[in-house]
Amino acid sequence: MSYPEVIEQSNQVLKALVDAGERVLGYIYPHPPHEIIIAHGLKPSLVRTNPSVVGAYEASLQTFSCSLTRNLFSQRVNNSFPQLAGIVFSGNTCDALQNVGDVWRKRFPKDNVFRLTYPVGDLGASSVDFLAMEIKAFSDELASLYGEEFSESSFREAIMLLDEIRNALQLLYCVRILHPSLISYNTLSSLVGEFLTAPTQEAADRIKMTWNEVLERIENMGQRNKVGQLRDSLLNHDLSDFETVIDTSGPRIAVIGGMIEPNTVAGLLENVHGISDTTLVLDMLSFGFKTVFTPPVGIEDDPYEESARSILGAHSEPTQEGLPKRITFLKDVLTRLSIHGLIVCEQSFCDPDEFESPSLERAAKEVGVPTVKLPLDSELSDRARIEGRIQTFLETIDDN
Repeated sequence: MSYPEVIEQSNQVLKALVDAGERVLGYIYPHPPHEIIIAHGLKPSLVRTNPSVVGAYEASLQTFSCSLTRNLFSQRVNNSFPQLAGIVFSGNTCDALQNVGDVWRKRFPKDNVFRLTYPVGDLGASSVDFLAMEIKAFSDELASLYGEEFSESSFREAIMLLDEIRNALQLLYCVRILHPSLISYNTLSSLVGEFLTAPTQEAADRIKMTWNEVLERIENMGQRNKVGQLRDSLLNHDLSDFETVIDTSGPRIAVIGGMIEPNTVAGLLENVHGISDTTLVLDMLSFGFKTVFTPPVGIEDDPYEESARSILGAHSEPTQEGLPKRITFLKDVLTRLSIHGLIVCEQSFCDPDEFESPSLERAAKEVGVPTVKLPLDSELSDRARIEGRIQTFLETIDDN
């Protein structure tokens, strides 16, 4: 499915939800408190960039605004934005995201604009306490604006729903790593896209159905335990105890980057001549792997603290401190999962991506894995050249 088709399908899903009386709350940063939002009777949905909308210069925005925020703002200016009950911007992440939220609130005063501030560093209990207070304030704001108080029962139902979705997607990610012929990356990316559009029971059922189809073949291969072990290792950010023999008869590629969707990568690869369906075995994208491998929200403690622990338990972003840990984990992935090449994606004019990518390239080089860097804007304006670079990169790996 091409990315424009993903946009169209997402808009149709959102329209159906709105027509059915649902309120959709859009988010931009990849780790919203899904369960808290659902507990207030709203549906969380990723606000996507639209390649058909040109994110050109706009007088309201600072010149350093990244291609992602510029595209989103242009959608709103052109009245091509999806129908949302509100939109959540992040704080303490990057200047572009933080400042465009302020500009948005000023330029479109009738829009319901929220800010949820995340801790930049991992300070253990202090970070959990800080984020829990932020989520509680966010929850109170939702209740005040929409008139629906936090519901404990809805919160528990949301936990069960998100667990179903994430658990099945995590296992499918692991199958793709170990046995990529059993599920295509296009299929996996489409399922992740459904989750991002709206974590509904319908989406959960489709994701679980796909897992059940794959599970039968995994069990026949005697690999179910190995898939579960890999899932646990990835959730724990530690592959040191994971050992297995991986078929390396063909090139195995991973892709890493910030706020890029798996569907975008899948669409780019569709037009690369000669690429095998088993080549891209893992994405480490913010809206892919990092969103999917978020630990479950607990039910024993305060709901806001449990939600904070879950979010902070996910793999950290380029907008956060912790680069040494991210580098160590990347090296483990490249070596222990037999990765032959790494594609580093950069959101154009994204400071966090551009500061981090040299370290990613250096880490891959230190373990003998070649890399290619792809600057991507939201419109994929240089698509032909990017596809050519990917093809040349794969040919280089094949030659080795």
